[in-house]
Amino acid sequence: MKPEIKACFFDIDGTLIDHEGGSVMPASTKESLQALREKGVKLFVATGRIPTMLGFLEKYFIFDGYVSLNGQLVVLRDGTVLHRMAHDPGDIRQLMELVREKGFPCLIIEEEESFCAAYSPAIAQHFGWEDLSTPKLYDISRLDTHPVLQFLVYGAENLPYIAGLPHIEPTSAGGHIHDIIPKGGGKEVGIAAAADYYGIKREEIMVFGDGDNDQRMLRWAGIGVAMGNGSEKAKAAADYISTHTGKDGIYNALRHFGVL
Repeated sequence: MKPEIKACFFDIDGTLIDHEGGSVMPASTKESLQALREKGVKLFVATGRIPTMLGFLEKYFIFDGYVSLNGQLVVLRDGTVLHRMAHDPGDIRQLMELVREKGFPCLIIEEEESFCAAYSPAIAQHFGWEDLSTPKLYDISRLDTHPVLQFLVYGAENLPYIAGLPHIEPTSAGGHIHDIIPKGGGKEVGIAAAADYYGIKREEIMVFGDGDNDQRMLRWAGIGVAMGNGSEKAKAAADYISTHTGKDGIYNALRHFGVL
């Protein structure tokens, strides 16, 4: 007998949101989320996005909480922080020296604010996509009181500059923006923290993703579902490959496993 699913975690871009179909949440996904809630299933987002880029989801659905920054920050709907994992301060100090020397685009992300390590049109464009203002320049004096949870490097050609930082792990959902998390972090670590809070077992968790940065959570969860539009690495890590996000991918997977 299969265990009852008590919590579901969803990536956003390419999973909850169909960017190929107008950057919207499919109607079948909204209906599935509501049906899961009525069954008492806990519903979380699990994303690489920064917290300030999550607010738009509320026009679609109110989640129980958010696993953001690829698992580095887990926050309940009421603001309760369940998990927070920061970069080694020494790595951030070295990073800032590298940015000054090489001049590559880099975004510094704290729990509540984000900053440009150096101004870049790439960062301005990234925030412009979300109708947000370009962040201010980072002041390294903040590091003692405001830990850095994640930083972004724009452009694969710039990753070699940070290869010598000893406590980091690069990941990416795809494209030219690379999320840099601390070693030992990851979406599955944040998901586990949320599950522990509710007393939910690993085998009672179902996750949905489409990107390379979803691989570990897809392997870790009781059921890992890759969307039909997902990357080859995400599909290889999943227990089940559903249909395209815009073709009822979430609904079809939930039906396949008898959750709905």
